[in-house]
Amino acid sequence: MIAGLTFALCTLCLAALHAPLCRAQENSVQNLPSFPYAGGWLGADDAYSIPLGAHKSLWLFGDTFVGNPDTAERSKATTMIHNSIGISTCVADGPCPIDYYWRDPLSARPRAFFDTGRDDLWYWPLDGVRQGNAVYLSLLMVRPRAGAGPDDPFGFEIAGTTWARVSNLAAPPAQWHIATLPLTDGNLWAGVSFVRDGKFLLLYSQVNQGGRNGYMIVLRVPVGKIDDLAAHWEYYGSDRKWRPLPPHPDPQHMDPLHVIDQAISEMTVRYHAAAREWVAISPGPESFSRRIVARVAHSPVGPWSPPAAIFQFPEMNPQNPLYDKDTFCYATKEHIEFGDSKLVLTYACNSSLAKTLKNMQIYRPRGVVVNLPK
Repeated sequence: MIAGLTFALCTLCLAALHAPLCRAQENSVQNLPSFPYAGGWLGADDAYSIPLGAHKSLWLFGDTFVGNPDTAERSKATTMIHNSIGISTCVADGPCPIDYYWRDPLSARPRAFFDTGRDDLWYWPLDGVRQGNAVYLSLLMVRPRAGAGPDDPFGFEIAGTTWARVSNLAAPPAQWHIATLPLTDGNLWAGVSFVRDGKFLLLYSQVNQGGRNGYMIVLRVPVGKIDDLAAHWEYYGSDRKWRPLPPHPDPQHMDPLHVIDQAISEMTVRYHAAAREWVAISPGPESFSRRIVARVAHSPVGPWSPPAAIFQFPEMNPQNPLYDKDTFCYATKEHIEFGDSKLVLTYACNSSLAKTLKNMQIYRPRGVVVNLPK
């Protein structure tokens, strides 16, 4: 079963550097979870975080290896589910425990936390935001690609995005209420990153043109209308004016501004009050990138600076003892609730199925802290 689900999410954001790498200053992460293997959670990627309150964050993971509560080795995992979540409670310069959750953890067929109820359609979480007593997030809808073999790592396709509202947050996660609503089809991946800008919630969204081709646009909705997003959202046009988004948005029949000319399926945009700048974090634009890049802007809709390397993945550096030719890294995210004056980041690394099952040093979020770009 695991072989048939081979790390599809990571193939969306594969990124390689053919030029010399720029190493950024790296610092230890004092108040970020270490993402230990515990309670049957045996590794995942993705790792968006949403602040839930003082010191508390919701973590959204992608494809996740799970096993029995006492399982400590990934090679003995029961299965791979398509997403899981974590709740961390972190004190500055203190401990940062995290608890993991998914559905039916003790059954013979555990299920993803965000579950379609089907095996031929599943969710991969994108970004989200807390508003009032609920969390709103976007979920990629994914299905097997017709004609693909069970071992084909590219044997999937994006069917679209779903808007999710999670409420009853004061209860344990098993009792949360999750309401979903179809949002877009597969040519527009809405909600790759969320930010608040005054009275509006902005959604950075990928226009998919096939393969690695595409670009990023910005959608928005008034915060007060977030429960009726489809009736109130707009897109940022090439004339730098906001326009109503059609009921069934098709970028080919719109004229959106290409805010970033790179198809990015996982990224974060965050505002840094210390620098008075917006910072966009993503993998480099190269195939199989060995670096994390940052773009900066004075406005959340740009214009954005060219991508600048701020960190190189040691796991992809041939001079590093951690290097393996089959390892690639991706899933670069910023977590601003853990620091505004620097960039607190996570990334994940993957490899062939056999090596990932064996190597417990990869396929879980890894934290680094780097300086803000100048």
